[in-house]
Amino acid sequence: MIDSFKNIPLFKDLSEDQLERLQEISTFLNLNAGEMFIYEGILDLRFFIIVDGSVEILKNNGNRLYPLARLSRGEVVGEMVLFENTARSASAKTTEPSTLLCFDLEKIKTDKNYVDIYLKLTSYFGEKISKRLRFTNEVTVEVLKERLAIGNFAVNIIAITTLYAMSLQMLQKLKNYTSNSTVVTVIVLVIFCYFIISMMTKSGYPLKTFGITLDNWKKVIIESILLTFPFLVIITGLKYFTITFIPKFHHLPLFDPMSIFKTAADVNLKVYFIALLGYILFVPIQELIVRSGIQSALQKFLSGSKEKTMWSSIILSNILFAGGHSHISFGFALSVFIPGIFWGWLYAKQNSLIGVSISHILIGVWGAFIVGFENIF
Repeated sequence: MIDSFKNIPLFKDLSEDQLERLQEISTFLNLNAGEMFIYEGILDLRFFIIVDGSVEILKNNGNRLYPLARLSRGEVVGEMVLFENTARSASAKTTEPSTLLCFDLEKIKTDKNYVDIYLKLTSYFGEKISKRLRFTNEVTVEVLKERLAIGNFAVNIIAITTLYAMSLQMLQKLKNYTSNSTVVTVIVLVIFCYFIISMMTKSGYPLKTFGITLDNWKKVIIESILLTFPFLVIITGLKYFTITFIPKFHHLPLFDPMSIFKTAADVNLKVYFIALLGYILFVPIQELIVRSGIQSALQKFLSGSKEKTMWSSIILSNILFAGGHSHISFGFALSVFIPGIFWGWLYAKQNSLIGVSISHILIGVWGAFIVGFENIF
């Protein structure tokens, strides 16, 4: 057992005699996964070393325990009892079957035979705590930085939603003067874009945080195309099902590129390709707003588990995005929301504006400019 002590960094400076004395006041604990062995608010004069397995440190807040840290083999748990004789400030439990080495600190503190060991242990942990405080200061700065970014984000979102509500009536009237509702959508998105870009530049974070990066761009493009292809098949299948089994759509062709135009007077190839090019150029702006702006900020600032935060940010950002298309029709807004969930997941996976923009272009061009869903909505 003494040999195993020598492999623990905490005991590397202890002599053979000191290790033998330390062995006398130590015991092994074999715990199952999920077993609590330190309880917040309880006075407990023991500290532990993880021999095998892992441990999670938990802080109670109301009726819920929040994870603070995860410790693994060789790390020490509960060492603050060396310096203070107070109740535990946090709880600890195993996250998998674990073996812990437990030491009776009361014996080390009160027995004169352990004074030399106590001095070495306090010296070791004093240095560790000093480093931890330095790290805490750095984390505090980051937290303050995030709080500032949260404030900017909240102000911008309030401004966006307020302006959208105020201008909706005006945009509806503007729609009556154009045969293509894309103009209305562009105006709404430009308003969103202005405030989102303002939020990103004032956040203090690098643009990479918002997915504006060329890192791994080749892999991102290939992956996006492969993941998007099944959606193109699904779109075609839905159009086929609609025109085959719903009587009022029997007259529609499977591929109807000109369906984006509402009147026959609008139908000509020049206008078609101008609209197609405009759509392709404007998609990255849409994704800049929804993914780089709203989703990135929500993913970073919402609390909870990583997966919960990811899906919450995806759904919330897509609700805002679909709302920007609701002036066209509820069906159209829904058709935007559904692929938006996929694009949100893709963006969270890649953290790149490139991949999600390419996927959006492929699905949008295929659905609106080739298969043609516009006249169904």
